[in-house]
Amino acid sequence: MQDGLPTVLQYPVPPKPKPPVPEFSTMPRPKRKNKIVESEPSKSHDYIPKCYPSQSQNIPLTCDIIASNNNNYNEKDERYIPLERLTRGALIGEGEFASVYEGTYLKNNGQMIKVAIKTLHPEQMQSSKGEFLREAEVMMKLDHHCVVKLIGLSEGPPLLMVQELLPLGSMLQYITTNSDRINPNYEFKIWAAQIAYGMQYLEKNELVHRDLAARNILLASKNQAKISDFGLSRAFGQGHQYYQAKEGGKWPLKWYAPESYNYGQFSNKSDVWSFGVTIWEMYTFGQTPYGDLKGSEAIKLIEEGERLKQPESCPDHIYDIMKRCWEYKATGRPSFQELVDIFTTDSGYMNIKDLVAEVNLV
Repeated sequence: MQDGLPTVLQYPVPPKPKPPVPEFSTMPRPKRKNKIVESEPSKSHDYIPKCYPSQSQNIPLTCDIIASNNNNYNEKDERYIPLERLTRGALIGEGEFASVYEGTYLKNNGQMIKVAIKTLHPEQMQSSKGEFLREAEVMMKLDHHCVVKLIGLSEGPPLLMVQELLPLGSMLQYITTNSDRINPNYEFKIWAAQIAYGMQYLEKNELVHRDLAARNILLASKNQAKISDFGLSRAFGQGHQYYQAKEGGKWPLKWYAPESYNYGQFSNKSDVWSFGVTIWEMYTFGQTPYGDLKGSEAIKLIEEGERLKQPESCPDHIYDIMKRCWEYKATGRPSFQELVDIFTTDSGYMNIKDLVAEVNLV
């Protein structure tokens, strides 16, 4: 395969010695307890050193990628955007590798639309260019109202990814700064259902997200959440049920399932674990899982059977769903279809199912 993964995989994987991915992968596992842990805000991820030589082939660093592996359009130019048709405005988001700006795009028909323009930091332009294009390639294949839409790529320079603009920004930022304007019994359930709906779509397309978190959910409105940031997403291949990571990197360990941080295995069920953490972020109005603990310290708690504490604003039945998502064995976790059904079935809000299925609510 293109990224050098084994071509024959089976699932579930029987117990085997753990590869030397994180330094804590060989830590002793004491008997599990039924404790809960408080958390305080923190923003760091943990670095996992490279553990295997990568066999991946380089992704072409031109917009030829637009014309490959995608049957949803016929012309390369449909998603190739000349730089002169873009105007970059204010900075609206910034990460470790890239920045996102508000901007405008003058379409071929003369229509001017608002867009989000994503570009790598100058110092990351060469080292991260392949991953940037890989993310674009993933997004080009997706078409769902609960997933952020990629409009196109511009070769620049600099290389730019042009996406639909979602006015309310990230869910994490919104819930942190607008807690007094949110009804947890309504907005949170709609957002949870829409995230599960979008993740179910990714599952049907044999994709794992690998970075599902509140920071990577964008809000078009209080009634519409969309999944974004596919930089870590991978296809697990027809006939396979998980993706086997062969390299370390900066992984968001506090959102990761045991099979992911122990064995580098990612599946839709590991995304379900991350979904549970994302819902926990919602109901804590933006607290960071496990507070200021390091990733290795959080993992030790998980291995001991501890789970995140029930948020004050979280009903018991919602917390029960979170705990199901955090079952140690992947087979014990719910599917995204089941999660969609759970969050769209509410006697108090009979129309949630219709709202979730409706396209681009405003």
